[in-house]
Amino acid sequence: MGESAGPPASIADRERALRELTHHLGAGRLSLTEFDELSAVVAAATSKSQLAELFADLPGSTPQAPEVPPTNPLPRLAVLAGAAVVLAVVLALSTGNWLWLLIILAAPALFMFTARAA
Repeated sequence: MGESAGPPASIADRERALRELTHHLGAGRLSLTEFDELSAVVAAATSKSQLAELFADLPGSTPQAPEVPPTNPLPRLAVLAGAAVVLAVVLALSTGNWLWLLIILAAPALFMFTARAA
């Protein structure tokens, strides 16, 4: 590899290159020895052009996975837990029966059961 010319390679660029190398290894286009050598070059690459040189003789590239942000179920569960507490307190006050407050204890177990089933 020559001098680093072109824009610098980011960590995401190196990770993408390693994913492509892994894809080519799995497809049988690279031997394990070639994969090890090219992985070391990817780790030492300082520019995008150095990374591009690695794939000059390999066909195509792996399709990019869509960037989907991970979903966080905690806000939804917090809203449901808050609603269960409000409902239990309102029912306990309106009926005069304190047993409605047991909903507060049962709600987390119910939410965990439904979250595990989904």
